[in-house]
Amino acid sequence: MGMTVIFHGVGIDQVHRFFRRFGRPVLRGPHRAARTAIIIGAVAILLVSHFFGAVVWATFYFLTGLTGDMSHAMLYSLNFYTTTGASDIHLGKGWIGFGNFESMTGMLMFGWSTAVLADIIGKLHNVDD
Repeated sequence: MGMTVIFHGVGIDQVHRFFRRFGRPVLRGPHRAARTAIIIGAVAILLVSHFFGAVVWATFYFLTGLTGDMSHAMLYSLNFYTTTGASDIHLGKGWIGFGNFESMTGMLMFGWSTAVLADIIGKLHNVDD
């Protein structure tokens, strides 16, 4: 869980750096298409950080022998990180419900991303007011 938060924090930091580099200059003019590109760039960075969060969990599942191979570990992880929980893959006895802990972490990371994205969109759209 801690590694997921660290990776996501790095992703959030990259979004802020991206916005300072490319978003702020766009605020000074009537660049609607550029503002859309800034949002797309921020979302792409956030998606990559979420993906790496799921990879961290999958690596844990695989290295501890809870899943047979990395592809099953990734499928299990992505299903629980995104809170769908729909998977035919099950962890070993004693680990039932552990995916729910990953889901809680994923929800918090998505919430963090949503807050950052809402802030950026607010800054980009307040220019038109």
